Amino acid sequence: MRAVGHIIRGPVGDVVKGQLGLLGGLAVCVALRSEGLGVNHGVSYYGVHRETFPWLAAALLTAALFTRRALRSAAPATPAPRPVRRLADAFTVLVAGVVFTPYTLGPVIGWVHRACGAALYLLQLLLGWWLVAWARRDALAVGCLLFQLGGGIVAAVYVVQDEGLLLHGEVTFQIGFALLLIRALPLVTAARPRAGAAAAPGPDPAETRPSRPPVTGCRAPGGDRDRPPGRAAP
Repeated sequence: MRAVGHIIRGPVGDVVKGQLGLLGGLAVCVALRSEGLGVNHGVSYYGVHRETFPWLAAALLTAALFTRRALRSAAPATPAPRPVRRLADAFTVLVAGVVFTPYTLGPVIGWVHRACGAALYLLQLLLGWWLVAWARRDALAVGCLLFQLGGGIVAAVYVVQDEGLLLHGEVTFQIGFALLLIRALPLVTAARPRAGAAAAPGPDPAETRPSRPPVTGCRAPGGDRDRPPGRAAP
């Protein structure tokens, strides 16, 4: 139970929650309109139909917001906190751009939709490359990046065709990105302690210096204080 509680908390937990929302929403979309698996319009197909648009929007925005929170939470422990936070914010903006620009509203909106999608993929690949480098090219992290890249290649091949596996490539890409975050974020944050923890002040040397014993009032031989009470010095 402790292991499960550890997984659902922190950046990794946020990534997992986002992916559960993404895959759950897409599953509902496919159940409502299964023909979307073969029309080669990718997940965007479910954004142009009234019955599936709310589910797609909820799925993509849930994944975007949880991923943003995970990245911003882990950013202070990365070698580039500010760029990571900016990429996290840009990630959410681009996902929203994909959601609210249905490609059927005209050529201009369609181009904006494609531009947001392409920029989103490039951002995820860049962030994935950074994480692999910061994780010192961990074998599993490299494998996740290659898995992500493979999905991106499949999507890129079929995006210019009338029929194919565009949706499958997109989902593979996103799963690979999520697995990379789950693997690499703990490695990166563990290797680089947060600035607040690294700069924690130590004890004051003056406080740890051994104190001198108190002076009890002794005086040189012959002094009055060294003699018993009631006797005077000769």
